[in-house]
Amino acid sequence: MNHAFSLGHVDDIDAPLLAYMRARRRRERLAVVFRDGVPRATRAQTTWVGDLQQGDGGKGAMTDRLARTHDVIVRVQGGDNAGHTTVFLDADGREVTVKNHIIPSGMRHPGTIGILGNGVLLNAERFGEELTAFGPVMPDIADRVFVSGRAHLILPLHRFVDAREEGLKERRGDAIGTTRRGVGPANISKVNRVGIRVTDLRDWSAVENRVRANVDFFDLDAEHAEANLSWLDQHKKLLLDREVDSVRLIDDLVGSGLSVLFEGAQGPVIDLEHGIYPYVTTAPTAAYSVASGAGFDLARIDHRVGVLKVYQTMVGNGAFVSEDHAELGTRLRAAGAEFGTTTGRARRCGWLDLVHARWAAELNGFTSVVLTKLDCLDEFEQVGVCVAYERDGELITEFAPEHAELSRSRPVYRYFDGWLSSTRAATSFADLPVQAREFVEFIAAYLGAEVGAVTTGPRDVDMLVRPGTRFSELVR
Repeated sequence: MNHAFSLGHVDDIDAPLLAYMRARRRRERLAVVFRDGVPRATRAQTTWVGDLQQGDGGKGAMTDRLARTHDVIVRVQGGDNAGHTTVFLDADGREVTVKNHIIPSGMRHPGTIGILGNGVLLNAERFGEELTAFGPVMPDIADRVFVSGRAHLILPLHRFVDAREEGLKERRGDAIGTTRRGVGPANISKVNRVGIRVTDLRDWSAVENRVRANVDFFDLDAEHAEANLSWLDQHKKLLLDREVDSVRLIDDLVGSGLSVLFEGAQGPVIDLEHGIYPYVTTAPTAAYSVASGAGFDLARIDHRVGVLKVYQTMVGNGAFVSEDHAELGTRLRAAGAEFGTTTGRARRCGWLDLVHARWAAELNGFTSVVLTKLDCLDEFEQVGVCVAYERDGELITEFAPEHAELSRSRPVYRYFDGWLSSTRAATSFADLPVQAREFVEFIAAYLGAEVGAVTTGPRDVDMLVRPGTRFSELVR
């Protein structure tokens, strides 16, 4: 089909030509990630994996489990302050543990494409380190991960400012408890319109101006400018070689019938808009992060899978209604090895807060919930769940993410008989002890949401799917 037209006269550009031009550009974008041709889709579905607590519920492991039935994994938000752990058996039956902070989870599956969306805050140094470190267990991973040109970068100066500001707050007694990975200051640069995106690295004069603007804004010594410019120059090729228009690419992938899995970081209780302010992160963590961080319409998401740990944990400061400061907290921490993947800090622990979890389920509209770490309760004679709060003499059954109110609240518990046997021995949901199944059923009823599976260990195979659920169709 030949079309001749003048750029000064659009009358010659008809609808068929425009459709042809759009289709050609789509093929060009797909050719960047699928050099041997777009694979034949096995199923067309879109899924988001989120959390019902602060985080740490097992989103990375769940993303890895679901990656088997998806073609593409998109990380939509957060930075290397998020830590995701995956445990799986390799081809020789050896147990492998991978701890990733920026690369999407699930990349061990052959042929899977990974995309860091525009909502990700990207530490280029950590990105390069992970590509190198994961190479031995994830063949050709460096050729399968791409970054949005609109993703903002975390610079060394952001990490310096984060540590400086958190140190000042600690001395004042009002520290948030950040990971000091520079995420907050990088978001400040972004909102202040002096952030540096991946695509900006093509215009070095603009980069120089913005780095100096950041140095001035954060009141840093002048030598920070040259040090950060040198750092950017060192890493720019790595990023530009993998740059894509992620919004259009994701739309192309879905339009081609491929399955796309969106991976979240952190949880709703620290969401910037909806969390317990000011003890929040500086980015969206709830379901709407898919729209803001990947440019993908939430109405097109088929499955919203939430992970919910069967007890409560938290890292950092802020209100925690069901926290236990005595033997229970210590025992839960030991049973679940509750130490932060990113910081190594001991997590605060307590019984599961269902008041909070129901709020999270309603906020995110989860189609399925997976209960994680059920095995960590195997040796407890009694298992508790917080079903209401007592505050100022009143019984409270609805969660409000207000720090002052939560700080005055006391947990009201319901207790269940423990099952005192190993759930790791179960090979199906029906094999679980009756007390464990009653515990699961109560949680599902309280949440008003489907509990599609439980996990009984860290490995990819340690998940018991409930037959007949929507989740069972997703993993089939």
